[in-house]
Amino acid sequence: MASKTVKQLEAMFHPRSVAIIGASNKEGKIGHIVIKNMQNSNFSGKFYPINPKSEEILGYKAYKSIGDVPDEIDLAVICIPSKFCVAVVEECGKKKVKSVVIITAGFKEVGGEGRIREIKIQELGIKYKMRILGPNCLGLITNGNFSFASLTPKKGNIAMLSQSGAMMTGLLDWAVNNDIGFSAFISLGNKVDADEVDFIEYLANDDNTKVIAAYIESVEDGMKFFKVVSAATKKKPVILLKSGRSAAGAKAASSHTGALAGSDIGFELAFKKAGVIRADTISDLFNYALTFLVAQIPKGDKFAIVTNAGGPGIVTTDAMDKEKLGFAQFSEETINLLKEKLPAESNFRNPVDIIGDAPPSRYEDAIEILCQTPNSEVAGMIILLTPQSQTKPLLVAKKIATLQKKYPEKTMIGAFIGGVSVQESMKVLINSGVPTYAFPEDSVKVLKGLTYYKELLEKPLITEKLVKNFKVDKDKVKKIIDDAKKDHRAVLLSYETSQIFESYGIKAPKSNLVQTARDAAEIAEKMGFPLVAKIVSPQIIHKWDIGGVILNIKTPDEARNAFISIMTNAERLGPRDARLVGVELQEMIIKEDKLKSTELIIGMSRDPNWGPMLMIGSGGIYANYVKDVAFDLAYHFDREDARKLLNQTKISKILEGVRGEPVSDIEGVLDILEKLSQLVNDFSDIVELDINPCLVFTKKEGYSAVDIKITIKM
Repeated sequence: MASKTVKQLEAMFHPRSVAIIGASNKEGKIGHIVIKNMQNSNFSGKFYPINPKSEEILGYKAYKSIGDVPDEIDLAVICIPSKFCVAVVEECGKKKVKSVVIITAGFKEVGGEGRIREIKIQELGIKYKMRILGPNCLGLITNGNFSFASLTPKKGNIAMLSQSGAMMTGLLDWAVNNDIGFSAFISLGNKVDADEVDFIEYLANDDNTKVIAAYIESVEDGMKFFKVVSAATKKKPVILLKSGRSAAGAKAASSHTGALAGSDIGFELAFKKAGVIRADTISDLFNYALTFLVAQIPKGDKFAIVTNAGGPGIVTTDAMDKEKLGFAQFSEETINLLKEKLPAESNFRNPVDIIGDAPPSRYEDAIEILCQTPNSEVAGMIILLTPQSQTKPLLVAKKIATLQKKYPEKTMIGAFIGGVSVQESMKVLINSGVPTYAFPEDSVKVLKGLTYYKELLEKPLITEKLVKNFKVDKDKVKKIIDDAKKDHRAVLLSYETSQIFESYGIKAPKSNLVQTARDAAEIAEKMGFPLVAKIVSPQIIHKWDIGGVILNIKTPDEARNAFISIMTNAERLGPRDARLVGVELQEMIIKEDKLKSTELIIGMSRDPNWGPMLMIGSGGIYANYVKDVAFDLAYHFDREDARKLLNQTKISKILEGVRGEPVSDIEGVLDILEKLSQLVNDFSDIVELDINPCLVFTKKEGYSAVDIKITIKM
């Protein structure tokens, strides 16, 4: 919406005058709850209750319509039945109201007339340049409580967005109970106008907000998300909990790539590319938020463990290994200092076990020694405590708090295992900048989040990456796709895919389409031997399954017989509606096993939110069963991304050469990924693509994209 800007949300976040349309004196009504919440939240602006049947509401003069209000209105909160909302939104537009919150339900979530009303409201928002939150939302809490939630949290520096109103009420209750403060609490609802990306952009520049956390169920505009959120994460942490990780959506995919991807992988990759910290659970969401609010971003990547119990120390070590956190190796100087201060029974290497009878002073000695090391040796530590008779958790907490203040460059995370006996000490630590949790796994996870954010801040914005453009023949590819559409074919034929790859400089075997047995013999002789014969049919996806492929054809007679055999198999075993275009004769790359190759699968599936998603891994007929694959989005995809993608697979080690075998053409594989990225970004009509197998030989012998499948949008 070019006519609207994020700056216009200022009227929603900091309104000076608010109209409550549907305000009521009757307890239990939404309009009554909203105006009571505004009163109780000490909103300092002006109130304008709107109700045609009342003269006064809760001590405020009421107006019959918003048009009767004598002053300008920054924010209108609408609490009336949905069937009246379109007319009221138009009244707001004519009144030049700057922003609107529609709490009312009964819109696109119910379909039919509700969907039509929502479209009309969206059009009115554009017409009058009003920012709209909702409909079907709980409202928002900023410099006042403009919602019908039952609680108002205290002021703080976490901004919370929620696409679920029920989730918002639960989180509010939890926050109040745990004394957590917020700079903003926003229920997104149906997102007719302002969405999570708009609010993240606003909050990234809000001085009162240090951490942005959100629960979302969908993202409408992936490219907008990349542009805005990747910039926001450079300013402050953005933590998202996304529901819906089911892989059920992959069942309908026709390609290997689509079937292997799963429905959630696009969000996982998008969040990573944009620098989002993804929470797996509601607990993670707030653990991350609290950690980023108070903790020091690490100055290095090696971490120590200090513990008064061996078992929890081992559990923490295992958790760090699982999260791939750097494990500090102490210098001899550090070990000797620990030996001077700690009992002989202690462990002086990482994890530092100060044993069960450790008093507060022993914690202090061990932690201070580690704090005095260079950040390259120890950037921070996880401090474990189990409450034993000599432990005195509160005194330990105060010692740690003092050390954190003395050594602010060290990242400290606590894990105080217990219940009532450690509650007060945990609060002391959190208030002193040492986030502390009841279990070591939570402490390790948040430390991983901090190191991830440290790495993010060191990287350039993805939108600033320079991506190589290869010289290609786009006109030829466009003609092939246009011709297929005219022929009502969603799946390109084999010889067409070979021509597309040739146009983009991706090596593929020479091929010809034959439609009679006689042509098969004649063309085979001209091409030379050996050859591969494959069925060509838009409806036959997996050719091997119906006997549609014959290898190692060495004579014209064998080519003739292969044509007859393949067509017979296709008629007998293929789908009844299959249109048999003919047989493709293709140059056979491996000739009598003289060349040793590694089979890869390389592909693309177009995600509805995030665009083309690339895949690479172990190929061949067992690709769907082995599932040794890795994915990345083609958005701003460069050679470094290609190398990282390949290195995520197990097959990459085979390509590097094992047991005396030569190194494969890895650079050629990276070329394919880069060129494929350019192809699928150039042509949004390509919705799925597979190369299976892509045969990779030595660096000298190169590679060949042997079997290519491309599906286009009709």
